Amino acid sequence: MLKRSMVLLLVLIFITSLVAACTTGNTEGNVTPSNGNEPLEELQVPENAEVTFSTIFSDEEFEAVIGSYVKKKFPNYTINHISNRGLSLEQLVAAQTKFDIYFARAGAFLNAYEPMKLTYDMTELAKKHGINLDSFAPGFIESATFDGKLYGLPIFNDSLVLFYNRDLFDKFGVPYPRDGMTWEETLELAHQLDRNENGTQYMGLWMSPKHYFRMNSLSQGFVDPETNKVTVDNDNWKKILNIFTELSRNSGVQEMARENFPSHDHFRGENNVTAMYVFLTEWIAVSEQQIPLNWDMVSMPVFKDLPGKGTQPYANYAGITSISENKDAAMQILKYLTSEEYQMEVSRRGKISPLKSQQVKDVAFENHPDDDKNFGSVYVNENAPMRQLHPLEDHIVDLMNDKVNELVTGQKDINTFLREVQEMGQQVIDQEMEKSN
Repeated sequence: MLKRSMVLLLVLIFITSLVAACTTGNTEGNVTPSNGNEPLEELQVPENAEVTFSTIFSDEEFEAVIGSYVKKKFPNYTINHISNRGLSLEQLVAAQTKFDIYFARAGAFLNAYEPMKLTYDMTELAKKHGINLDSFAPGFIESATFDGKLYGLPIFNDSLVLFYNRDLFDKFGVPYPRDGMTWEETLELAHQLDRNENGTQYMGLWMSPKHYFRMNSLSQGFVDPETNKVTVDNDNWKKILNIFTELSRNSGVQEMARENFPSHDHFRGENNVTAMYVFLTEWIAVSEQQIPLNWDMVSMPVFKDLPGKGTQPYANYAGITSISENKDAAMQILKYLTSEEYQMEVSRRGKISPLKSQQVKDVAFENHPDDDKNFGSVYVNENAPMRQLHPLEDHIVDLMNDKVNELVTGQKDINTFLREVQEMGQQVIDQEMEKSN
């Protein structure tokens, strides 16, 4: 009997040891949160995992900026990528495509991913993996948090800056713009370049309407999320739209806009007739392809009563999907992508970091092919607070973008413009709300 008991005890010890060895072999052990607190529980992280990204990047862009770094950091992980270019989210879902991490702007959380039931509250998972949310600059985490739920972590930011064509300023003997200019100063400078020379109409300043509407410095929203009422007919929107009426007050510019409404190509294309252009910093990372001219940049113009206040965050966020079967592995990857280690690498290449880290800012653009640009301008202004988002606000943004030509060409005044957008937009929102009920 005693021998039989001893045999059973030895078998039990062997099985227990085997289980412990297998468990140890498939985890990386304890992970201490980056905020310095002791972990409340042992974090089990898979050593081997398959993680699929779905992003707006091409496969080549993804590999260059994200994939190659993640694969090097996690050699035992299989990293897949699905490019959303030419493939809608609805098509992915209809095909029952499984993906773990998606990239999106903050607005897309509500108007695209939440309706498809793909968003996932990452709050507890971020705590579990020791993500230090205080490491991000103000505005970024708030912009990705809805009803207390954290839907994403910022990886790259795009802010608005003022690009300018040195050749046009030199041609007309006008001094270059500088960092910290107000809208009044910028428009005064622009009007010195609104001129017709030998039959060619030049425009001092233009900017992408849709981007500035979304990122406006006054944090104005489009639809009240509580009442579902359109909220554009107010003094702050008049102040924003006054920029467009002022930059196009020259009759020659208005006539040009009637014939060929201003766009990117007026600044960077064959015409090169726009001296200054407000657009996203994403151009910096691919400047050789995007802006092939003698360019430089300064900080985004500010309102006189809001010195140093830039535009709202416009980050590329990475969120973990509700359908992911590898959430812990996915969060380990996001922890790396938001670390100083990775952010310093891509900051050198021209990506704008959402981190507070001065170390990351200090190495910004070190490996950028253009070494004579005023890259420091991207950090001159601080973020404006994020507006109140609404899942249907894109309808109003599109309506304003479609009608802005009426302001620029002098067909409508600001009061009429806003009243019509308010009325027409409310009809659209009401119709969309009825469809969803």
